[in-house]
Order: sequence, then C-alpha cells, then structure tokens
Amino acid sequence: MFAAKAIRDTSVCLKGRLLIQSVIGEEDGGCGTLATVLRGHTGDGAIVVEPTGLCIAPAQAGALNFRLTVPGAAAHGCVREEEVSAIEMFIPLYRALMDLEARRNAKVRRRDDAVSCLYARYTTPYALSIGVVRAGEWASTVAETPVAEGRYAVGENLAEARWMLEETVMHTARADPWLREHPPRLEWWGDRFAPSSTPLDHPLVETTAAAFAAITSVLATLEGMTYSADMRLLVHEGRTPTILFGPGDVRDAHRPNERVAIADLETATRTLALTALCFCGAG
Repeated sequence: MFAAKAIRDTSVCLKGRLLIQSVIGEEDGGCGTLATVLRGHTGDGAIVVEPTGLCIAPAQAGALNFRLTVPGAAAHGCVREEEVSAIEMFIPLYRALMDLEARRNAKVRRRDDAVSCLYARYTTPYALSIGVVRAGEWASTVAETPVAEGRYAVGENLAEARWMLEETVMHTARADPWLREHPPRLEWWGDRFAPSSTPLDHPLVETTAAAFAAITSVLATLEGMTYSADMRLLVHEGRTPTILFGPGDVRDAHRPNERVAIADLETATRTLALTALCFCGAG
C-alpha cells in the first residue's frame, strides 16, 4: 500500500494501471483472489506479497490436504494381542508415506529444468507432513481407528500426485493380512492448491530483479517457494503472470511470534514501487 502511495504522492502518471487487491481466505483456498479473478481483475503481471525472504519467486509448490483412517479392533489392554491395535497398523503406512516423500523429492533433484533448479537448496521441496494423529479412547483399551491428517506438497499435476499417494496406501495395505481385509480409508479434504510458475525470462521477473538490485546494490536471488499461495489462481484462472516477493521468513509463519524485520519491509516497499514504475511505465 505504501509503495502505491509513494507513486501517487509523487504525482507520477503511470502508463498502465496499478491495482491493489486486499483479499480474504488465502489460508483456506483463496476464495478472495478467485472472486477478484472471476470479476475480471486480471493484468499483465502480479506480485503476491508473501514471506519470500526478499527472494523473487517465479514458482510455488502446490498442496493437498488428506485424511487417513485406519481400522483396528478394540479390546481390553490386558489381552491386547487378541485384537488389533490400529496404531500399530498405522506405523507401516506412515513409513510408506515417508518413503514416497523421499522418492518424489529424489526425482525432483535429478531433473535440471528451470523450475526444479529454483528448488536446488531444498532437500525436501515437496514435503509430506502429518500434522494431526488421533487414536484411542481409553488408556486401558486397545486403540481402534486412528485418524491421521496431513499436508502433501505437490510439484506434479494434482491428479498424478493424488494417484501416487493413493497407490502407496493401497499397496501397503495389500501387504498386510489385516489391512488387506480392512482397508484404510483415504479422503481428500480442504486445501487443493495447484503448483504454478512464471517463466524466468518474463519481463515481470526481470523488472523486479532489476529493481531489487537498484535498491539494494545486491543481485536478486530467484528461488521457488515450497509453500502454496494465491499465485496459482492468478496464473491458472486469471492467466496473469505472477511472482511471489516480500519480506519475512516462512519459518516464522504459523507459529508464535510471527514477525517481519522493518528494514526488510522498507526494502520490499521500495522494490515494489520501483517495479511498478518500470513495469507499468511512467508518462
């Protein structure tokens, strides 16, 4: 907002239009950005101000939420071997999911395309994270039906990514006598974020990089972000070339004491203002 205000306060007349979109719902699927796109608010370029650590991000990962329910058979804890602990049934499934994560990320590291190179510094750019596990009702009862919920980062198209996880769960279940007869249930719920990217030689990427270098006297770093953002809606639904750029570290997000350094905020604001001037053109 202050970048736009600085341009307005200098009475510079832009040749193009500069729009600010303040939207809701980014964490839950991007309903605000989708609404603006469907209303026709698109453009020749867009910058989503995410915590990129002042890196210019022409690519973002996708993400899917999933829920895995594993059946068991309850019994008194003193005769636990007579029934089936669903917690024990969940363990091989969890190991299989971690193996899937390792295989998918190793495949990415072997590629040398432009998007994969943006994730070179990450060991696990497409992480599979189990964030919630609930199981059991009572300490003296063999646990039945644990439910695990996780986030599945995606670099492939969503259908391919879903198939890989589904096949991993079913293949693991077929190898166990109990799970073969009582298969786990996999559900896709909540977030469905597709990956997206903008060509590295697009004028938006080059203009922002040049602006950052002019402001800081430091060459800009181009890097892919391992999280998901509204960039994908602007790219896929709005056909608007988009990058992520902003102050702050995503490692400080979704936890206590979220923060952004004021110096980085000032650098980002100056970079955004200069990028708008150069990209839109000044009369």
